Amino acid sequence: MKESTSKDFQEISASKFKINIIANNQNQNDISKNNNSSVMSNINIESKPLNKRLQNNNIELNTGNNEYNISNTNDNMIPTTSISLLKKAVDKADLLIIEIINSLSLNKNSKIKINPLGMIEGSKRNANDGMTFFGLMDEENTDNNNDNKDIDFMINSNDIINEENSNLLGRHFRIRFDINTMKYYIKDLGCGFGTFKKIIKKTKIKDSYLLNIGNSYIVCTFGVDEYYPEATDIEDGDKTLNIKVFSEIPQTEPHFYNPKQFKKIFVGRDVSCNIIIDDSLLSRIHCTIEYEEENGWVIYDGRIDEDENKNKPSTNGTWLYLIEEIPIEDGLIFKNNKNAFECHLEHPNKIKI
Repeated sequence: MKESTSKDFQEISASKFKINIIANNQNQNDISKNNNSSVMSNINIESKPLNKRLQNNNIELNTGNNEYNISNTNDNMIPTTSISLLKKAVDKADLLIIEIINSLSLNKNSKIKINPLGMIEGSKRNANDGMTFFGLMDEENTDNNNDNKDIDFMINSNDIINEENSNLLGRHFRIRFDINTMKYYIKDLGCGFGTFKKIIKKTKIKDSYLLNIGNSYIVCTFGVDEYYPEATDIEDGDKTLNIKVFSEIPQTEPHFYNPKQFKKIFVGRDVSCNIIIDDSLLSRIHCTIEYEEENGWVIYDGRIDEDENKNKPSTNGTWLYLIEEIPIEDGLIFKNNKNAFECHLEHPNKIKI
């Protein structure tokens, strides 16, 4: 990976949005790691029409009169596994190593180590309950604020926390070890900046999925939107993919795709794409959505070169919001706020040469 310089963190696009997270303003950055390059784009929240609210129970994106809600239960306090069982799993389960691959405020290339009990070193909770919470704290009141004890790892921010954005403080995402599957899981907790995983392989699209590409957001739903009656006579409407784009140039009309008419949908800035988005951070063909008889609608980053049977990934990646808890696989890349992370799983009995 190319050594990042200060240029990597400069604003590289004129595209700007207004992003409102929990009714408060906060900078949100797109961080990408692809091949030998890393790019971080700055989204200025002071202008433009996109409104995004991450709340305890839903995400709402709206432009004008169009609004989509995404259910997201904030289950910070889920039943925990007994410490004795977790201790027994330490010698058997993989060690989770999270490397900071890009950041404006955290030490790049530093690593966070997590075992079945939780974060191994530097935890602010030190609970050993199988869970590790990442979030934002009030550093000026660390000693007097009990809320600071609810977080294991501090996601630093260059932005000043004040009364207007103080409810950004709290748990942003969680990593949990499951004693039954002997795996680690990650989930966004609906507070702060949103946690997105990088789509590396083909991914099945579920209802109300939220995607981030470049400086734009896409919401995928199924069925015909009641606000657009002209589309209600589409055959097999329940299989119809409804795509709503939120970008610098608002696209007020949703896109409807029925599998009998469309088997493959290209998204990008090229004029040949089915969905054209004017976003300088997008590749010509940024991602591809395809209908498969067995799996339904799926999405993968970039495009498939049918002649070479190879995937050509986009430059800045396609990112999926972690509304659901997902298992952490080796090589998983995710981002939160101005930070990008890469996960590695290492077996405790692995012999190092």
